[in-house]
Amino acid sequence: MERDFNTGLRKSLETDRVKLTRRRKQLLRNMGLSEDLDSTELAEKLHEQSLVVDVLNRSLVRKDAEIEKLKARIAELESGVKHVVKTSANSSIPPSKNPIGVPHTQSLRKPSGRKTGGQKGHQGSTRLQTENVTGVERWYPAAVCPQCGKLLDMDTATVSAKRQVVDIPLPIAAEVFDHLQMQVKCTCGHCCKGQFPENVNAPVSYGPNIMAMTSYLSTYQNVPFKRLTHLYETIFGLHISEGSVSNMLNAMRKLSKTPYEMIRQKVAGGKVAGADESGVNVSGKNNWLWAFQNEVATYIAFDKSRGHEVVNKHFSQEEQSGTVWVTDRWPAYFMDEVGMDDHQICIAHLLRNLTYTMQAFPDDAWSLDMLDLLRYSVHQRNKGILGPEVRRKMESKLDKLLARPPIYTSEDGKDTALDKLKKSIAKHKDHVFTFLTNPAVPPTNNDSEKALRPAKTKVKVSGCFRSEIGVENYATVGSVIQTAIKNKQNPFEVLRVIATAALA
Repeated sequence: MERDFNTGLRKSLETDRVKLTRRRKQLLRNMGLSEDLDSTELAEKLHEQSLVVDVLNRSLVRKDAEIEKLKARIAELESGVKHVVKTSANSSIPPSKNPIGVPHTQSLRKPSGRKTGGQKGHQGSTRLQTENVTGVERWYPAAVCPQCGKLLDMDTATVSAKRQVVDIPLPIAAEVFDHLQMQVKCTCGHCCKGQFPENVNAPVSYGPNIMAMTSYLSTYQNVPFKRLTHLYETIFGLHISEGSVSNMLNAMRKLSKTPYEMIRQKVAGGKVAGADESGVNVSGKNNWLWAFQNEVATYIAFDKSRGHEVVNKHFSQEEQSGTVWVTDRWPAYFMDEVGMDDHQICIAHLLRNLTYTMQAFPDDAWSLDMLDLLRYSVHQRNKGILGPEVRRKMESKLDKLLARPPIYTSEDGKDTALDKLKKSIAKHKDHVFTFLTNPAVPPTNNDSEKALRPAKTKVKVSGCFRSEIGVENYATVGSVIQTAIKNKQNPFEVLRVIATAALA
């Protein structure tokens, strides 16, 4: 009986094995695999197929993303608005924030088509030789004439040509003066001592030349403190700490207080002035440098605000009202609380904005027509064609352009970038062509932007200003230096005179 049970069990297992084998072969055929694969080979094939599935899934994800981009592009084309990246050439963003591949400098001028370099008919220039000569060296020919072989009489030699070599003698050594305090003992027993000069108030102090050079190199040449101290040690053999550099800059700010106020008065007393502002990093926080300038003076001021109260803080209502202010369209310059009676908005800003709208809205000729009008008006000024009649013609053309209906409309009902630019120009249309009636008014605010550009370079080199006093030092000394340069003066010599006069 036991034998019959084992025989039945064996037959049942064989039947099940046959069924499993048939089922396995059927599955392998459905999967497109060979029926003779063993378990190890089957596992490898299944792993390969799983990898293929993963690749297909990732490909499908990428395809879905591409489809979404194409849908967005189709919607963009249907709306008629072209997506244009804003750069320094078509907006007011700085060149440092241009996308990769966009040149940092792009001119708004139309190319002339001429080759770069000197042009035919233009007078060239070369460095002139100086009469302040510290040494002479003569170069005689050989003693024998190469033509006939006779001896030459060197006493009859004359100068046929002159060339100069300019160099700095070494070592460049600093001069050190000892100030000795003398004492005399009186017969009464009292010890009488001499008094040091007021500016000689430390065991080691620095003279006006070093103070002027430190201010010039730090403020205008943007040399950081650590590199400045290394320069003094390398070139002059002077061991000056960074703290001493900071103290010298603080002292120069205090010594330049009177010239700084005189510069402000020069700007306030002019008939035309430009103004601009730019953000500066002070210990990780954003603050503002303001530039107020005219042809003879540049006044730089530091403030935590970018509002209109800064203008009123530095210039009274009477000082503002007697001046034509050249600015961009920042609202702070057009507030009722500000006393500016007449303006000239910057044409260069408008040209950049119009370049953007011309690229973003190519089917609307308004941007190109407006751009041509502004360029033509500047061209008229350059040719000397000025006066109220010319301005009225330009303003009449401007009114017609502003009245032209738009081609592009947004689906959500909001204003497009072109609509916003039109409204901004319409708001300030009385201040677009001021330069056509006043020859002293420039069409752009480029000079104010140039006044702030060195500060941006300073921040890029050093990373930031470490304190508010440091920014005030920069604003004060920078105003003195830029004003000296405008008046064709040596800025280092001006700083040296200020330090010498104050410390005398």
